[in-house]
Amino acid sequence: EERVAELEATTARKGNRKVSLEISGQVNELVYWWDNGDESNVYQGTSGFSSSRFRFKGSAKINDDWSAGYYIEIETKGAQVNSQTVDNDDGGAAIALRHSMWYLKSKRLGQISMGLYSFATDDILSSIGVGGTATAAQGNYDGAPGMGIAFGGTNVQVKHIFDIRDVDRGNIVRYDSPSIAGFVFSAAWGEDDRWDVALRYAGEFNGIKIAAGVGYHEDTEPEQGQPVDYNEIRAAGGILHVPTGLFVDAGYVRREFDVSGLEDFTFWYIRPGIYRKWNALGKTSIFGEYGEAEGSAQATVVNLQDKEGTFYGIGIQQEIDAAAMEIYAGWRHFEADLTVCGEGCVGIPADDVETVYTGARIKF
Repeated sequence: EERVAELEATTARKGNRKVSLEISGQVNELVYWWDNGDESNVYQGTSGFSSSRFRFKGSAKINDDWSAGYYIEIETKGAQVNSQTVDNDDGGAAIALRHSMWYLKSKRLGQISMGLYSFATDDILSSIGVGGTATAAQGNYDGAPGMGIAFGGTNVQVKHIFDIRDVDRGNIVRYDSPSIAGFVFSAAWGEDDRWDVALRYAGEFNGIKIAAGVGYHEDTEPEQGQPVDYNEIRAAGGILHVPTGLFVDAGYVRREFDVSGLEDFTFWYIRPGIYRKWNALGKTSIFGEYGEAEGSAQATVVNLQDKEGTFYGIGIQQEIDAAAMEIYAGWRHFEADLTVCGEGCVGIPADDVETVYTGARIKF
């Protein structure tokens, strides 16, 4: 009895026996070298693609069709690598609430969720892909290490050009349909006022694995330092030939503003590579990447008439199945073509930004 009492005192408890409790999470830290032509340095921080976090979730069965559940997720950032600048390596250390919601789910009708949760188009760029690169590279490249570094000779940060802005989360009501032939429809509304719809697909046939998603998002909510009164289309997809491991992931964003003085924003990327198991540790992904951005990304961006950017790079991600871990490394090169117009239009010289990064994510 004493031993049972001791074990109970050191075990995570839940409030009742009806609703389950699962605790999980991950730690994702990296180190990277950067060079902007004026200076170079080495910083350490938390990944902006898939940050360190822990979560609580659970569910309870109501009957054969209906169930209810909850999801709470808290992010921990030592120094987020896409917020570090030339003069500041701290990069916004914080503990932040990512999700806090409840849901009702029907096998036939789908799921209704309410609370702080992802919009329907959230993670279309960051989570849809088939090449096993999600820890090293995602479509929301504004989360990459070095995005806060200014191009040499300017005060224009890399993320001012490549500000893809994942739709992220809000206080919303969301609906997700059941999966029908691999398709899932989602819709969400909330904040003041934002709404979106999305359609996702996942399937595999004849040795070909496909994942894809497309969504429309509209935001008229005033947010300091963020674009306001705009609509956008974002899409992403990937195709993998399972026997050889050859794959291609790609994505696209088109954002149109209803605010004078702001250009529309266009971004696209492509990421080909090979993803297969060459050793006993787990699968390896070797990839290349290329992308372009043009136009205004945010309302507070520096006063430039034209903004264009190009990036390219290579990377590798190694899965270690026995430790639920991925180790990754890579190199990226960012270029900017900047023009300011007064009585005439003049190009602004901007040195390129180089980054070399390596890190790991371990799940628990």
